[in-house]
Amino acid sequence: MSFKTEAFVLRARPWQKADRLYDLFTVQEGVLSAVLRSAAKPGNKLAGHLLPFSKVRVMIGRGRQDHLAGVATINDFSNLRSSLHNLSLASAIAELLLKDQSRGYKVKEFMLLEEVLTLLDSPEISLDKKFVLVRTWLWKYLSLAGWQPQLDACLICSQNIRAGKYVSGRGIICKDHDNSGTEVSGELIAWLKFISQADWHELVNKDINKNLNKEWLKISSLFYQAVYDKPSQALKLLAYG
Repeated sequence: MSFKTEAFVLRARPWQKADRLYDLFTVQEGVLSAVLRSAAKPGNKLAGHLLPFSKVRVMIGRGRQDHLAGVATINDFSNLRSSLHNLSLASAIAELLLKDQSRGYKVKEFMLLEEVLTLLDSPEISLDKKFVLVRTWLWKYLSLAGWQPQLDACLICSQNIRAGKYVSGRGIICKDHDNSGTEVSGELIAWLKFISQADWHELVNKDINKNLNKEWLKISSLFYQAVYDKPSQALKLLAYG
């Protein structure tokens, strides 16, 4: 049994002898791994299409270990791979995706990944702005997965709030409640609401001040750890944005 699908190449790893194992992000199943036989041998035509973060059309044969039976490039994102900084940001995205063990159709997530890789590939967007865009992608992606925190009202009393405390993985509570949490400003709450709804064009043209950026990074780390129950090397990189 085999099937065809579009995919993004997240990672390649050595496998048995000259084979390689490729981790792909697909619409149908999210992340899946498939072997390409003799990928490390000179002249392997299929391996040349499986460049990091490229968008490809693949034929996957099912079995005890899925294998790649055909590959064609759709978009190789060559500008992205020409910059170490861009590659590092794309690698941060790949790390987050590889830790997501959920399965099933990922249509919106697939589109979101294509959008952010297209932005990273653009030479017209500054590096500082790309850091902000990738961290925004994190919030958008986890929100699609059902982890959107409640930001409009207090989790306890349901009153509208402009500032309060962030409870990891859940949302915001009023400062009056005697609960543990990390204080968040009204400016950050407004920013999180904005990025959840804004399109990429709006985000590219939106500036963020240093203090808000620092507060956002802190809450992003708590948000990530609430989902995956572990720290992220990717977020350490995104701290420089």
